Amino acid sequence: MNTTLRSEILTQFSQQTIFFPNFRLAYSQLQKSVETTSLRNSASCAFLIGRSGSGKSRLCELFRDSFGPSREESNEDGIHKIIPALYCLVPAPVTIKGFCLTLLKQLGQYPPHSNVHELNNLLVSRIKTCQVQVLIFDEIQRLLRPDAEKTRDGTLDWLVALLSLTHLPIILSGTEQCSKLFNDNAPFARRFCYVANLDYFKYEDLATSDFHMTLQGLDQELYRLANFPGDEHLQDASIKIPLYVASRGNLEYVRQIIHEAVSICLDRWTDTPTLRRADFIDACRSLLLPLNLAKGANPFTIPLSTCLSLIEKYEDEQANIRSHSTQ
Repeated sequence: MNTTLRSEILTQFSQQTIFFPNFRLAYSQLQKSVETTSLRNSASCAFLIGRSGSGKSRLCELFRDSFGPSREESNEDGIHKIIPALYCLVPAPVTIKGFCLTLLKQLGQYPPHSNVHELNNLLVSRIKTCQVQVLIFDEIQRLLRPDAEKTRDGTLDWLVALLSLTHLPIILSGTEQCSKLFNDNAPFARRFCYVANLDYFKYEDLATSDFHMTLQGLDQELYRLANFPGDEHLQDASIKIPLYVASRGNLEYVRQIIHEAVSICLDRWTDTPTLRRADFIDACRSLLLPLNLAKGANPFTIPLSTCLSLIEKYEDEQANIRSHSTQ
């Protein structure tokens, strides 16, 4: 098929986001943080927690984009850059100076060699000048790495001070390990009153499950973009069940497998594109799938009954882990 059209379909499909119920709930928690901060005139922050691949970064980026793009405005003092929402990855190694320099670069400021106190003052001033409304820090679990042990408490105290100086909500995003941060620093934890959780999908044979609704939403967008005439759909049991086995419900791997299958389909397209189950077999052969419950076998080549048994065993194991962790 036409290379330009193929690239356009794949690019647009990759940009589609499905607001399944738990994703929408997490997004609303971030919205509440900003709204409450505005109404109370006191920073009421949010913590987004979830395993890698559960959609945290995508949600943070969507939330940042909801404030509109950066722009330039002019007044009697000259031209100023306006950055409504500031999103950045936590620097590694994690230090206050590293945080300040990372944020200042995001704000278009490249300061000369300065001490931490000067950098912090410049950062607070720049945040106000750029009219930032929310700060979003991703990969906050880096604070729990061994190389951050000496700087962890100081960095958390600095974040609390930044809240007091800017009166802005801070959104933190990280893995489930970050729950430890609430236990070790009460002044820090007290400021983060909104908690949102994202996790891998659970397998449920229900049309109202997060997994089914996500596949159905992606399927609708895919058929809209590519105008497929076939009868194979992502939410069909013949695709949904082995797709879960291949990914364990990890959103990132689910999307990766679907993208690869669609890419294979479009490469084969002559006159009429038809998505086939065989495209998913080839996709799983092409990709490294470390979460595959089938232990090296291609989930799309084994019986559905075997797939369901693997899912049931996995879900039972996860339930036991959760049970022991709460005891």
